[in-house]
Amino acid sequence: MFDRLMARISGKDSKAAPDNDAVRRSVYESELGDVDQRFARPERGGVEILAFERDFSPTDAEDNGYVLLTSGMSDRAMAMPAQASSVDGKARAELMWYVREPTEEIIATLRWLAEFPFIDQIWLGFGHRVPMPEPPLKATDFKTFLFLTPIIEPDRRIAENLEIAGEPVEILTVNLISDAEYALIKSQGLDPFLDLLDEHYYPAIFDPARKSFSR
Repeated sequence: MFDRLMARISGKDSKAAPDNDAVRRSVYESELGDVDQRFARPERGGVEILAFERDFSPTDAEDNGYVLLTSGMSDRAMAMPAQASSVDGKARAELMWYVREPTEEIIATLRWLAEFPFIDQIWLGFGHRVPMPEPPLKATDFKTFLFLTPIIEPDRRIAENLEIAGEPVEILTVNLISDAEYALIKSQGLDPFLDLLDEHYYPAIFDPARKSFSR
């Protein structure tokens, strides 16, 4: 009994909880390669952010940016409404944001978004929107967050392979949309807006100077 007690105290108990950060990082790196930049948790229980450099260009021309991924949001389950099961909603999620550079402002915004569901006890899933009273970033006039799922194959595989506490983890991409685009989604649903993204060749990397696709 004394040996088992000492093992627990020293962290060597064979039944100790798994290291969720290590689990996530292993899945992330298996698809995205080595971490290029790491933004550590600001406090115990906070969210770490990992940056993976990527050439987003489908051709020989370079289009360099970063895949930002939160690590720690999925340690907690979101409050799920009864109707979530009808749309295959998942209680655990991590956020992904394609950016040109991982600026302090973007990192702080991504950390806040990862905490948001637990502040207001809500659920974030595919197609959900979070309207803000003012633009969250200085360089853009857009002020509504839209969450989608990845369409780039390695990023999709992360969601297929990641589990925390025996539960699947949703990977949600962060997007900022205009007031007119938000109004379109509210009035006509998400599909017409997604068609606009295809029609206008929506850039993978967040562009704060992007013009609204809806008027």
